[in-house]
Amino acid sequence: MKVVIPVGDLHIGGGCKVLVDIAHAFLERGHDAEIVMPQTGTVKYQLQSRLTIIPFLHKQYIPYGDIVLPNFYTTFRPSFEAWPKQCVRLSLGFEPFWVPDKREALWTYEQEVPIISISHWLDDQIYSHVKKRSKVINLGVDPSVFYPDSPESKFDRHKPKVILYIARPPYAYEFKGFNDFVECMKIVQQHYPGKFIVHLICPEYPLSLPGIPHKVFSPQNEIQMADLYRSADLFVSSSWFEAFSLPPLEAMACGTPVVTTNSGGILDFCTHMQSAYICPPQHPQSLAEGILTVLSDEKLAKKLIQGGLKVAQRLTKRNFEHSLVETLEMIYHERMAK
Repeated sequence: MKVVIPVGDLHIGGGCKVLVDIAHAFLERGHDAEIVMPQTGTVKYQLQSRLTIIPFLHKQYIPYGDIVLPNFYTTFRPSFEAWPKQCVRLSLGFEPFWVPDKREALWTYEQEVPIISISHWLDDQIYSHVKKRSKVINLGVDPSVFYPDSPESKFDRHKPKVILYIARPPYAYEFKGFNDFVECMKIVQQHYPGKFIVHLICPEYPLSLPGIPHKVFSPQNEIQMADLYRSADLFVSSSWFEAFSLPPLEAMACGTPVVTTNSGGILDFCTHMQSAYICPPQHPQSLAEGILTVLSDEKLAKKLIQGGLKVAQRLTKRNFEHSLVETLEMIYHERMAK
């Protein structure tokens, strides 16, 4: 079986890494995998699968695949117009919530093709808009990369607490909630009695927290990301909505307690006061209360660490890849049997 994965780009980011891993998983299963990308795209990963560069995303340039797997609204239309019977819609996020052309994005979910989503929240959004259900397959982490240090290393009372946060520029990623995080950290600074520093991971370019102790990092791979997770006393996520959100799960796998907004997809692996501290989105005061609570309550922090580790043991990258490949094999065989 051959799978074709059209992409716009392969930059550093969770969604692009998932697509690269999917292609590799098909190769490991003995299938053929081809990634198709316009000449304007960039590649930030080592690829084992074939990479085909095309002039631009158009139906005439999409090669045949027994499965054609677009994951974004801009790659769906040329894929569907070229190979409607072979097309399977992979959804890593509900684009109508944030892209400019919401009507075009919604159209990609209305077509009569199978849909695979990555969380039950995402499945619910698809259903509420187009009355179609998807096959839900949760993402997962690689335990050979994301694993914990000794939990006691996080409870040294003589060191400043390290708060880890992935900072995305508000003009392009308003829904990631960076402005909310800035406001919440002002509250934390006013009320936390000890010393702390915020480690900002800035994928695009350095952002700042005026008046707040912070340091900027730009990790280039998963190993560097995992080191940052393990070095933190707390990981914070402030998104308004997320289809899944791998970073909180990666932090859990590294033995770091998580404070996160209820952004939707996280509910497939986050339970309040069991595996994470969950608060409402777009509410800096509640986010600050969560940070202050976990930093000040060692017993709760240890409980969240253990709960997070248990969840991460279940949601692995291998399980995700195995389920996805099996699902696409089943779709292919059912189509061939008709």
